Amino acid sequence: MRTISKGIRITGLLACLLLLGSGLLRAQDIEKIAETPFLRVNGGVGVNQTFYTANGIENRRDPYFWLVNANLNLDFLGIVQAPFSFSFSQQDKNFSQPEPFNRFGLSPRYRAVTVHLGHRSMRFSDYTLGGNIFFGAGVEVKPKDSFFRGSVMYGRLTKPVARQSFDGLVFARPAFRRIGYGMKIGMGKKESNTVDLIMFRAFDDINSIPITDSLAITPEENVVFGVNTNQKITQTLKFSMEYAFSMLTRNSTLPETSIQNFSFANNLGNLFTANISSEFNKAVKSSLDYSGELFSLNLAYRRVDPGYRTLGSTFLNNDLEDISVGASTQVAQGIVGLSTNVGIQRNNLNGQLIEQVRRVIYSFGTNLNPSQNLNLNLNYSNFNSETTQSLIQTDILVDSLEFFQVTRNGTINLNYNFGKQSAQKSLFVSGSIQDAEDNQQTNTTFYNINTGLQMQPLPKLKTVLSFTYNRNQTEPAVNTTYGPVLSVGKNIFQNKVTTSLSVNFLSNYLNGEQVGDTKSLRFNSNMKLSKKQSLALSVFYVTSERSTDTEQVKFSEIRGSLNYSYRF
Repeated sequence: MRTISKGIRITGLLACLLLLGSGLLRAQDIEKIAETPFLRVNGGVGVNQTFYTANGIENRRDPYFWLVNANLNLDFLGIVQAPFSFSFSQQDKNFSQPEPFNRFGLSPRYRAVTVHLGHRSMRFSDYTLGGNIFFGAGVEVKPKDSFFRGSVMYGRLTKPVARQSFDGLVFARPAFRRIGYGMKIGMGKKESNTVDLIMFRAFDDINSIPITDSLAITPEENVVFGVNTNQKITQTLKFSMEYAFSMLTRNSTLPETSIQNFSFANNLGNLFTANISSEFNKAVKSSLDYSGELFSLNLAYRRVDPGYRTLGSTFLNNDLEDISVGASTQVAQGIVGLSTNVGIQRNNLNGQLIEQVRRVIYSFGTNLNPSQNLNLNLNYSNFNSETTQSLIQTDILVDSLEFFQVTRNGTINLNYNFGKQSAQKSLFVSGSIQDAEDNQQTNTTFYNINTGLQMQPLPKLKTVLSFTYNRNQTEPAVNTTYGPVLSVGKNIFQNKVTTSLSVNFLSNYLNGEQVGDTKSLRFNSNMKLSKKQSLALSVFYVTSERSTDTEQVKFSEIRGSLNYSYRF
């Protein structure tokens, strides 16, 4: 039987680094410990009260609510952190140690060597070991000017969890104890050409939980080999690629079987044992970047085989292939910036799915800066999605259904500054339009426009007067909302108190007929009582009137909150 000892033989020098304890520990340079205080304490206390009342409708929340919360963090030598928190209210009272505190992790660092102990995470690449938390040990050696660097890890990826049930109710999702280990060896200088070689292996301990006929999972085994490279071809041309090949056995209890298509898998010894549930898939991601004086160009390609998995990552999208091209340039001495991007994506790479989806997206953007006071941005994108569903499929496809959807987006943002520097004004206009249609005769269009003027009529009195317009058109209904918004803000008492007030009036229309209006007022104030204490007050009042064919509803609400906080 293959046991944990195989992993220890590969990364055996790490086993003596395992520690027991509790607390959350983080990376710290050992050379600096002597300069670090033995104990640092920080945290805070907050007291919040909320008041609410409504007229014309039933209350939608409690008339009065109060909450006291606090947090405390103990930091020993900059290495050990112990966080605590509690909250107390008329509805709930609880005290907690955050989940990370119930684990521990230590990552001491000395010069170019970092040692990871306990609950830690390491990242080799997206398609090998992708940052999963493990309980074990790891070492990273990254000399600053060395040609070589390396990382190794060994640890438990998941705890064993037996299926627990009572009267037919399942209380826990079963899981085998999963052990993983791996290494990453890098060559080359980071600022020029580099190559990383990666090996990662994980396997489930079949004896960690009882195996029954009703168990919903099977023990798995996985070995992944990867190559990452970054190549600086010229001063303006760079190439990067990540390639991974995953060998995954979905049920390691099945008898060993000789593999014909991937015969090398039969000669890996204890590293991997293939059977009829084994799958062999690859993932590749690459990009080519050109950065010249006149323009920049990017070409990206990605392909992930159907069913590609690695036990070193929680979730990965697979069964996809996409390619994209992007370009940007600056013309007219940098006054005009242009950019564009085109991409195509498809799935069903092996042709075994009933549906196949193809997506095409292209976008265009421009940025105009004719002067320091004027800025204009324009963007347009078009997203096409086509789905083909086979109805009857034999050796020849005799029938199919096709569904397509087109979504177009356009945005514009303009900002113009004028006036004296002591009383500068700003005129802004932003707008967007989104149009979606499909071959089922469904068409939806959204419009949004917001324009206004920001000014300072009095010293330190910031004022914004704007107008907003929204339109949602889905035949046969057209919903429209528009109205003015006024906001003012001022700092008083030598900037110790910040205040703001906003008022808006919005009218609602359905197919051209007014069906209601909404008026609201919001006041906010924040006061610094001292360096560690602050007091915040917020009041929100809204009144709304809605009309239907059968009734007319008019109501008002007011909500206020008072919050005190102390930080230490």
